[in-house]
Amino acid sequence: MYTRLVWLGDTLSPMAKPGLTLIQDVELPFSKGLLSAKMWRSDKALGKVVVGVPELGLHCYGDSQPEAGFRLFSALLKYYGQLKENKSKLSDKGIKHLELLTAWVQSIESRLTERSEVGQVVALRR
Repeated sequence: MYTRLVWLGDTLSPMAKPGLTLIQDVELPFSKGLLSAKMWRSDKALGKVVVGVPELGLHCYGDSQPEAGFRLFSALLKYYGQLKENKSKLSDKGIKHLELLTAWVQSIESRLTERSEVGQVVALRR
């Protein structure tokens, strides 16, 4: 996972001019670089944290970064389910979104179901 900070507007420090917004580019876990997220604090939304996936045009709000991230994760899974249920009705854009989210969900599922290479757990007793 990587983080890159970007200033919108001028390249001056945020204290120099009001209204500049700090954006963090964050790779979505398990996306293998296919999806990224942008996270920032919004002055317009009463200081809430906004996180979005530009590839899907999806944004979520939260009072903190963990809350916004959790809401985004939940929204992505819900959106994936809706796309999957309505596959026959999707436009080209919807099919592209479904392909991206299918790869992401499969990565999560494979990570959750892969066996540990460490070996069997052994209980220690006295």
